[in-house]
Amino acid sequence: MSWLTKTRFSHLALFVSMLLPFDFPILANAQEAPPVQVYLQQDKMNWEQQPYIENGSTMVPMRALFEKLGFTVTWEQSTQTASAKKGDLTLTLTINKGTASVNRNQYNLEVSPKIKDGSTFIPLRFVSEAAGADVTWNEATRTVNIGFPTANPEQQIRKLIDNMAQSSSFTQTAMSITEADGIKKNELNVVNVAMDANGAAANVTFDASFTVSKAVKNSGGITISPTESVVYQFKCQVYKDSAGQWLLSSSTSGMTYELKDKKPFMDAQ
Repeated sequence: MSWLTKTRFSHLALFVSMLLPFDFPILANAQEAPPVQVYLQQDKMNWEQQPYIENGSTMVPMRALFEKLGFTVTWEQSTQTASAKKGDLTLTLTINKGTASVNRNQYNLEVSPKIKDGSTFIPLRFVSEAAGADVTWNEATRTVNIGFPTANPEQQIRKLIDNMAQSSSFTQTAMSITEADGIKKNELNVVNVAMDANGAAANVTFDASFTVSKAVKNSGGITISPTESVVYQFKCQVYKDSAGQWLLSSSTSGMTYELKDKKPFMDAQ
């Protein structure tokens, strides 16, 4: 029995030793991932504290990013809230809070701002896109590119409307209009951008489709199920501020709207 135990132990030790050469390089490769590189308008950004990836979001030092994008930053220590202002655009983010505001509208964040190694880190994509930039990620090189779109006003306005439609404020507006208990945003289509004579303001018309869910009582209790598909047409005003940014003139709740189409959910499938 003693010989059998020693033999089994020897075989186990040999098996483990065979695995080790394969395990260690894998761990080393994971730890040796190259640092995240960020380029703004093709210029490489340098950081005192390095950016990092959390749950798929690139987190970067707050003040450095805001200042590179042209914002002036103020910090409220008592609430741990940062306010960044550029022209008429104000972004507000709070440490460990899952929402942020862009002027009058609220947005949900995939990753909350946080303090790490004494510095405040914020989600790069959210802040950059709120400032009107395009953000792309290259997985092979772990590189983020931030660029501003063409100066074509209509394209900038369309981007503004697309970004607004991602806000939780717009979702709440849609739920209020449809009296929904749950809602899914489907398609958004900018129908018309009517510029004023000075080219500094515009009236925008866009269609947005939703799947509306409502609470339904049944033998098992209450469930929230899709009941209908709707299309609403919204109208809003936008303007160009002193910093050259296109912004909404009001919150999402201030937009006018009308129902364009409505059908039972199953008929829309």
